[in-house]
Amino acid sequence: MEAEKVVISSLVVEARPEAVDAVRRALEAMEGVEVHEVSGYKIVITIEAPSTGASRAVSSRIVAVPGVLNVNLVYVNFEDETL
Repeated sequence: MEAEKVVISSLVVEARPEAVDAVRRALEAMEGVEVHEVSGYKIVITIEAPSTGASRAVSSRIVAVPGVLNVNLVYVNFEDETL
């Protein structure tokens, strides 16, 4: 049985202060995205994806969310997940 590849990325999303709640809800609705903390205008998330390209595609969708000012990559981990 071949191992499944998993890419886990941690990011900080910066949002307009008046849009933080709407941005958080939009992030929570995205497949593979988990919101861990909201502190002021910063939202700490992780993305779990099968490849770096898939992770990058999710990041691109996040940048397009109304109210998002910036997306900062903090950490990337590549794992082989065995079932």
